[in-house]
This record gives sequence, structure tokens and C-alpha cells, in this order.
Amino acid sequence: MLAFESERDFGAWLLDNGEKKSGSTIKLPLQCYPSIQDPIHQLYSDIDFSSVTPQELKDRAVLTVNNERSMEINNKVLEFMPGNETVYKAVDMIMSEDPQDQLTFPEKFLNSLTPTGLPPYELKLKIGCIIILLRNLAPSKGLCNGTRLIITKLQQNIIQAKSIDGTETFLIPQIPLIPSQTNMPFKFKRMQFPIRLAFSMTINKSQDQTFEKICLVLDEPVFSHGQLYVDLS
Repeated sequence: MLAFESERDFGAWLLDNGEKKSGSTIKLPLQCYPSIQDPIHQLYSDIDFSSVTPQELKDRAVLTVNNERSMEINNKVLEFMPGNETVYKAVDMIMSEDPQDQLTFPEKFLNSLTPTGLPPYELKLKIGCIIILLRNLAPSKGLCNGTRLIITKLQQNIIQAKSIDGTETFLIPQIPLIPSQTNMPFKFKRMQFPIRLAFSMTINKSQDQTFEKICLVLDEPVFSHGQLYVDLS
């Protein structure tokens, strides 16, 4: 919790930071530095994972600077959840007909990559966990990039999930996914479910989301002033 006497004080402090009136260095109140530097403990210590419900999880998230830290936290939280874990392994293939490229970038190497916007090669899930969509599947029905859902059934080729408010049920298929990053020296395609766990997400991915309780992991520098402003707001 940030230590401010009123929402107006917090709003003024946030506006000053947004306009860079605090300079290049932003100092957070001492209350922002808990004695136990463990984001999972800070955010989920009040939850009994043996009987946790999706409703207890949907309004909180750990926000991180990069994907690697977010995925690490997601998998750790998943271990605390009851039920059997299901692992979906993707199919990766280089998008080149040049035999040399296929030798240079073998499938095992592609499996080790998780570029921004792609699900991991090994997608670990449990019934009741919170996920976030990484692609637009059916915008007219609310299945858009950034939509959060709750897993209700895990099958071999289809995942069943319901909306975060529990009013609608959807079927999510595996689809071909191509990284949008342009700094990679090659292109590859991953056949996988277009989702990630959403106990934790990056600051950028948290835009347009609403939470009642969050934990900010700032043990690495943010990429830009704007990214920190989004995080704080």
C-alpha cells in the first residue's frame, strides 16, 4: 500500500510523476518496501490455496518489468493451487525453406524461446487458474488480446474457459502463432493455445486491466518513464 492520507494526495503525487516533476528518479514511500521481499507471499499470503476460488484470484496480480520474471512467478503460484497440472507442449517450426536455416535453428532451440506475445513452449495449467489471451479470437464475443478468463476444463485439443465474471463460457483452440518481434534473425511458427497464466503479468500487459490488489516487482529497471507511470497508476 502506498502511504497517502487521501486519494487526492495520491492523485497529485501520481500526476507529478506523470509530468516528470519528480525528475528522473522517483522515490517511493518507505511503506512500499516490505521486510519480506517475496511478491507471492506479499500478494497471496492471505489466501488458502487448498480451497482457493477463482473469485479470490481474479482481482489481484503481480506486475513485473519483463516476461521471464512474470512466467517464473506464474509457475510458482500454479504449484500452490490444488488439482492436477496439465502440460501442453507446442509444435515449433522454422519459417524458411533453406536447409541451412533449419540446421542453424533446430526445433530444440526454438522450444527454448518465449518471445513477447507468445505462450511458452510448455504451457502448464490447472482447472481454476486465471489466464490471459494473447490474440484476438472473437472480438465480437469479447475474446480479445488481453482478455482474462478462468479455466474450467482441460482437454487434449481444446481448453474450456469462462469469462472473469463467470457469465459466459468459451472454447479456446490451438492456433499458429508467429512472434511480432522484428529483431530476431529468423521467423518461426508456434502451434499452441494463445494464452498465458495471469497470476502475474508484465506492466505493459496490465494496461486496461482493473485490479483491487497488486504487487509491483521493481528489482529490475523499467524500460521507460511511461512504463513506470502505467505501473503506479
